Amino acid sequence: MRVHLGFLSRKSSESPLSTRPLPEEAKKWSECFTTLMTSKYGSSLYRAFLLREYSNENLEFWLAVEYYRNTKPKKMAAKAQQIYKDFVAVQAPKEVNLDAETRLITLTNIQSGNPDEHVFDRAQRRIQHMMERDSYLRFLQSGLFLELVHTENYPPC
Repeated sequence: MRVHLGFLSRKSSESPLSTRPLPEEAKKWSECFTTLMTSKYGSSLYRAFLLREYSNENLEFWLAVEYYRNTKPKKMAAKAQQIYKDFVAVQAPKEVNLDAETRLITLTNIQSGNPDEHVFDRAQRRIQHMMERDSYLRFLQSGLFLELVHTENYPPC
């Protein structure tokens, strides 16, 4: 599987409007996971990194929960069911690695009849913690990230 990384292109005289961040901005992503995820470019690059590793289900779940929190209240129940079926249920198509207790608490929250924006809080915290300890650290050591923060080591395109 090849992941297209065209957004890594450097600014050039023909295209001064590149979205490539400055090294200083990219370095901020290493401060904390949330800083990375609040950057449109940073989260896209992290997603590309995870796709290369075939391990993007955790990030997809994390993002789905973020979008879920902005769902209109009358649509929350259906959206919560869909996220549960896609990511949380045992043998879900994009199953994330959660302990049985967290799965049960999440299911109980969804089945409460009136799910709110906090239905997935525990599950999302667990997945974020796993990403922070594993894939986020690998990302910070990857060529994708290092090329942005150490531009002196990489020749211009």
